[in-house]
Amino acid sequence: MEKNSLPVNILGSSFTVQSNGNPQYLRQVVDYLEKKVDEIRQKYAGSATQDPVKISLLAGLNVVDELFRTQEGEPAGGEALELERITERLIDTIDKSLMGN
Repeated sequence: MEKNSLPVNILGSSFTVQSNGNPQYLRQVVDYLEKKVDEIRQKYAGSATQDPVKISLLAGLNVVDELFRTQEGEPAGGEALELERITERLIDTIDKSLMGN
């Protein structure tokens, strides 16, 4: 099976992703990640979280959170709010701890 290549540039890092899968699907995956990275970059504009590695890690955590919520079904009302508060506290804690680096 022929490998499909897709050049990617996220937060100034350029690389090529190769896959045996459908090239349109690969483009969708990359576009989704780029969207999530941009959301995090905009959300934390002006804070210490402008390092590309930090932004990428936070975007990855958000994508994994979405995956887990989808697999298990979105928690009902109060549970969802509590998870959101916990996630925000984690992000704040990570941001504060990385400010010293």
